Amino acid sequence: MAKQLTILVWGAIYGEVIGYVLSALSGTAFDPAMSAVIPAIGGLIAINLLSLFVKSPEKK
Repeated sequence: MAKQLTILVWGAIYGEVIGYVLSALSGTAFDPAMSAVIPAIGGLIAINLLSLFVKSPEKK
């Protein structure tokens, strides 16, 4: 559970930064809500899909 919360927080932080920079470069209006929500959900989906493929080694 802590891994998912960490991904949500960092996804929102990185989304805000990237969204601000891209809106400044393109000259469009900055929307903080969408810049935080979309990367956070995308990161959550990505980390959960990645955990399906990467398994921890079994102990003998």
